[in-house]
Amino acid sequence: MGYKRLFLYGACILLFGFQFCSCSDDSSKADCPVLKVDLRESTPSIKELFSRIEVVPLEDHNDSCLVMRLSKVLPYKDKIYVVDRKIPACYVFDKDGNFLYPIGKMGNGPGEYYQIEDCAINEAKQEFMLLDCNGIWFVYDLSGKFLRKQIVPDGAACQAVVFTEDGYIAHWVYTFKDREAIRLFNEDGEYVKGYWHQHMSFNYMISKPFYHYDGKVYFSTGCFPEVYELSGDTLQVAYRWDFGDTGFNPELIKKIENESETGDHDGWALVMEGWEDGSLLLQQNQYQTNKFYYLRWKGYKNGKILESNTWYRNVFYHKASGRSFVFSKLKEGLTVSAEAMTDDYMLSVLHPEDFGLMKDLLSPEEYAKVARLDEESNPCLLRLYFK
Repeated sequence: MGYKRLFLYGACILLFGFQFCSCSDDSSKADCPVLKVDLRESTPSIKELFSRIEVVPLEDHNDSCLVMRLSKVLPYKDKIYVVDRKIPACYVFDKDGNFLYPIGKMGNGPGEYYQIEDCAINEAKQEFMLLDCNGIWFVYDLSGKFLRKQIVPDGAACQAVVFTEDGYIAHWVYTFKDREAIRLFNEDGEYVKGYWHQHMSFNYMISKPFYHYDGKVYFSTGCFPEVYELSGDTLQVAYRWDFGDTGFNPELIKKIENESETGDHDGWALVMEGWEDGSLLLQQNQYQTNKFYYLRWKGYKNGKILESNTWYRNVFYHKASGRSFVFSKLKEGLTVSAEAMTDDYMLSVLHPEDFGLMKDLLSPEEYAKVARLDEESNPCLLRLYFK
């Protein structure tokens, strides 16, 4: 199934799941913070959001750690863990991008994996986990030493993994009929419970719906405004987005749901049609810091809101003031999009077409790192520190 078709196929289920989640009652929605955002471009300057920029070129180390696609970027303490699901491979760099060591490799031996969909860190045990889409855990210590392999029962079609604060491992699953999309396991790989029942065709809309903040796990969907707090005990609304008339179209969502139940492709076509004409908002990464709520959503190709073919749009919502920033490019022309966030900074990919902009935006020392790059280099990250 091609990417576009997969995208359509997936753009449907999360819409319907909201109606069936036991934590989506009216009282939980009424009591949560509401983030009101005008989705029109605000195009802030770099100086409005960030105090400084550091360049983090990921070292290729004599071709021994080539990165084709950044599927996951996970900063932890003084290291950056990078997953490339295309190769597949997992590499560890220091905070400046210097290559340290690989974690496992593709193969059939001890510690060798078949595929990689996601990774997560168990802070309590100081362990690192790679998730195979067939529901297999490959567990290492933080130095890359292989510890164990765990096959999870009935775990196929896993796309994301996260450790909850109460000690469970949660999977996001491109699920089958009559099976929940969030499945919780204990550390022995035994199924405990699940959440989020929905039509299978909606699950493909989002592949990485979890994020961590302040010790808690949050879950978001492809086109519902609610963001949930997830644990072994509950899935409850933590906050919700309000984009006014330019946000979520409940009539279109219901129509997609009805078409998806028929088993043909009409629901998929409606998703793509809604995405391209601007009537359907498709959310991707979400994060939270002590200052901001963040959302990245897919831009429309010829939509009512976007005026260009920009692929992603950022939404920063400032917690203290309620002010929102909506943009794909900053005023200076730089394209940024969060691959990871901490309270101090966000990591974004520096695109080759933006290399020329950096001379005026960086100190001479930082720009020297960019000047050494070309289109054959490993991806380069920008660490943008919040004001």
